Amino acid sequence: YPRFAGYAAGLDGTPLNRRSVNDGKVTDHHALIITENLPGELSKDERAVYELVAGRMLEAFSGKCVKDVTTAILSAGDTDFTVKGSVMKVAGWRAVFGEQETGGDEEAASLPPLQEGESLPISNVELLEKQTKPKPLHTESSLLAAMENAGKELEDAELKASLKDAGIGTPATRAAIIETLFARQYIVREKKNLVPTDKGLAVYRIVRDKKIADVEMTGMWETALSKIEAGSMDADTFRKGIEVYAAQITAELLSVQLSVAGGETCPCPKCGSGRILFYPKVAKCSNVDCTLTIFRNKCDKQLSDKQIVELVTKRKTGLIKGFKGKNGKAFDASLVLDEQFNVVFSFPEKKAKPKK
Repeated sequence: YPRFAGYAAGLDGTPLNRRSVNDGKVTDHHALIITENLPGELSKDERAVYELVAGRMLEAFSGKCVKDVTTAILSAGDTDFTVKGSVMKVAGWRAVFGEQETGGDEEAASLPPLQEGESLPISNVELLEKQTKPKPLHTESSLLAAMENAGKELEDAELKASLKDAGIGTPATRAAIIETLFARQYIVREKKNLVPTDKGLAVYRIVRDKKIADVEMTGMWETALSKIEAGSMDADTFRKGIEVYAAQITAELLSVQLSVAGGETCPCPKCGSGRILFYPKVAKCSNVDCTLTIFRNKCDKQLSDKQIVELVTKRKTGLIKGFKGKNGKAFDASLVLDEQFNVVFSFPEKKAKPKK
């Protein structure tokens, strides 16, 4: 393969980096392995994916990247300033794609020759006022990494160490968890960023202090499952702990209600005591004894939260366009909540045309 043939030939006869091979850490099968078969005709996108996989394979078994890192401490008055610079000595695995140093500008900079105790003239002094930036929004890649290292942000050092090898889900299930967040409309994609919806933020505000959102408990589960797999923990003991935990989180969650529709609280027009809860396919009353249920899909038209709020508060919506009849023809109509709390169509009156 032209792009990598020369580099791969250079590995012939050299000791391979064995850091990528550890059969003691093999868990899930989620690797893409390059074979000796050359690819045929590839599109631009297919070639980009192939080269990422093939290049990563070569990087994994290449030698280390060796560099000299210099840290200089400069003192001016009572203030110390630190500057870092690096010089790459051996490219190692970085030579596969011809990558340069990817650290910050300061770390990657080349420093001029310096001697300990040397005095340097100060050419300029400037005081800058800056503000810290909030953390960037997650991408799918960064969210997967955050799930893998669920305990990284914990302040308790002992707990942080215990969760070092535990995370939320497994490599095989984390992507499916994120897809569930999309399916339930808790997050949406905006270019590469994952942005929480109003519904997602409302759920977060409710569960953030509950046991169900405890990262410590999630990590302890994964650790316990690993011990069961290794035979060092009894599965029945774990099951009993799960039963107690399930009872606790159920009791907590039953004590709260979730209602999201532009931040409004929408009372149930049928029983008067419940509130309307909004789900992906239906909106229904929070009172378990109340039978009010409104399906979002009406004649191939998906009702929004705002339209449902208007329906249950005013008993009638404005004109909604884009319904489709059984014959496939589109029509416009309002929705009405009748006396039996059924949803029925209301068609606009046709105005009589004046005679010519």
